[in-house]
Amino acid sequence: MLVHWIWLAIRNHVSDRLKVELVRHFQDPETIYFADAESYGVVSGISAEGKAALADKNLQEAENILRLCRRKNLNILTFQDAVYPARLKNISDPPLVLYYKGRLPDFDGQPLIGVVGTRKASPYGITVAKRMGYSIAQCG
Repeated sequence: MLVHWIWLAIRNHVSDRLKVELVRHFQDPETIYFADAESYGVVSGISAEGKAALADKNLQEAENILRLCRRKNLNILTFQDAVYPARLKNISDPPLVLYYKGRLPDFDGQPLIGVVGTRKASPYGITVAKRMGYSIAQCG
């Protein structure tokens, strides 16, 4: 089922807010995956391009991401997991899937700073992110 979470998370032309609405309506991404294109109309605001993206049932990219996460020892947290941060769940467009390495902090019990970036960061972006992360950590 994790592959279906990733499949839904990487659908283009569907905002994170609409993906969350789909999960709330259909209960889980696997049901969304197996639904027909007409069923997606129950959530208003999905464009024709979004419906076409949801109709694309190719799991290859999601399976590749899952394999890469396993190879790199990355953990995956889904929107429905009990430890998904309440602070993040309550924003207008929470991500369906979070990728992390190591131990999860107490997201809801302490001040936190999140750094959001791209999967295909430039060398400059990687260097700046490392420097920022180190500097922030040094401040406690």
